[in-house]
Amino acid sequence: MKNILFVRSTPYNEDINGYNVQGIGIAKAFCRLGYNCDYLNFDTDRDEVVDLCEYNQNKARVIYKKRIRILRTGVNFKVLSKSFLQKYDIVICREYNQLMSYLIAKRHPNTSIYSGPYWNMFMIPFFSNIYDFLITNKLNKLAKNKFVKSQLAKEFLEKKGYDNVIDVGVGLDTSRFENAVCTKNTQNIVDYMSKNRCVLYVGTLDENKNLSFILKVFAKLLEKEPDVKLVLIGKSKQSLKNKLLGMNDESYYTNLINSVPSKIKDSIIHIDRVDNPELKYIYPLAKAFILPSIHEIFGMVMLEAMYFGAPVITSLNGGSSTLIKTNDYGIKIDNYDVEEWVAGLVKYLEDSEYSKQVVEKCKCNIRENYTWKSICLKMLKNIND
Repeated sequence: MKNILFVRSTPYNEDINGYNVQGIGIAKAFCRLGYNCDYLNFDTDRDEVVDLCEYNQNKARVIYKKRIRILRTGVNFKVLSKSFLQKYDIVICREYNQLMSYLIAKRHPNTSIYSGPYWNMFMIPFFSNIYDFLITNKLNKLAKNKFVKSQLAKEFLEKKGYDNVIDVGVGLDTSRFENAVCTKNTQNIVDYMSKNRCVLYVGTLDENKNLSFILKVFAKLLEKEPDVKLVLIGKSKQSLKNKLLGMNDESYYTNLINSVPSKIKDSIIHIDRVDNPELKYIYPLAKAFILPSIHEIFGMVMLEAMYFGAPVITSLNGGSSTLIKTNDYGIKIDNYDVEEWVAGLVKYLEDSEYSKQVVEKCKCNIRENYTWKSICLKMLKNIND
């Protein structure tokens, strides 16, 4: 029986009961594949072990360790000790740009990295050049495998000098949806979408997710398809800059929606929150799922939408670069031309055969290639070679 350590190298606290905790999905998947897996999570003040699950005598756990934070990186020297690392046969560290990924790779001979960003995420952008100068060549040699979440992330690391980079994608933890109960509030949305042709957006309402662009596209769409409705699910969020200027999170959405003509506003409904598992009742009712994000490491909502049967129209981002290789799997647009996005939505609304084809291909693709079990099997194939 082998022991795997999966390391969340970033120094931010994480709620393991929250939405889209990828480390939990990975740990559980490795456990079901016959491995003990510890998910190492750095925290401000917690130092404990939490059991996740047990399967055929294999265990998955979360290990919390305190860390010293330096800007967007952090260090825990006890984790770097031989007595801690020698318990594991395989170590996988998240993110190429975290100091702990490099330090662990120096100390454990079977360390791989699993990275997602395809743009500079350093708090002080110039630090990226310093990190690359000092670390990149060394980490490239030390890491047994360089896994990434998307084609864009693969190209990003290759430009930095990493070789043999493998795009394994991101997985969906389908078990979290199995026992979802449709509550009254969710049923109200289901009833509304069942009676109307709806374009759906799920996620934070902020500048990066490009809500202003969604509203422009929708206003133009109504000129061609006047009966269509827009359903927005997610909380409003201001940029850090605007927060420093005294604006609260709610004002981002309020200011945008107040600038929309009432005729268009009447065709938009906004719901602050739906429990993630309950989205399984909502996605299949969408005539199109729209995601015009400026940056998206992967886009779990896109993965969910595909799995549950909503045809996707999206910007070029991490997830779409991997999931939408051709138009058979959805509509990917590498610009923000309103007319082109409207044409894509009209294609879904008026060509039911095309929509059906996209939905079936995507469902099959996610089931076969983008659950956490599938992702872990891809990793193990390369690690064990």
